[in-house]
Amino acid sequence: MFNKILVDADSCNFPVIKFLQNFVLLRGENLILVANLYLNLDMTKSTIVKVVVNVDSFILEFVDRNSMVVTRAILLVQELLDLHIRVMIDESQIFDINTINYLYFRSKLTISLGIKVHNCFSE
Repeated sequence: MFNKILVDADSCNFPVIKFLQNFVLLRGENLILVANLYLNLDMTKSTIVKVVVNVDSFILEFVDRNSMVVTRAILLVQELLDLHIRVMIDESQIFDINTINYLYFRSKLTISLGIKVHNCFSE
């Protein structure tokens, strides 16, 4: 399966993060939450939090072929797909070169409708 799951926590919904924490806890894998700010979450033993300045760069440096990344950042998705890394958004859709247009559509729709992604941060 995966040796680690990296989550762009800046663009991921809180319930999805909680689900992923439980998922990796049961399977003995690693969940790495990457964010610009400190996450105010209850941490499990399989969850690692990295607070970094540039989330996309950190994920690109840390990812390998046996990883999966959860993000909505379309530019990051394109780079990851070029590296043949599995990418999923928090709607559980897995992306490849043929479905990247859906993510672009969703990001435009989210901006047009003014939908906010809710995160759980503390400053």
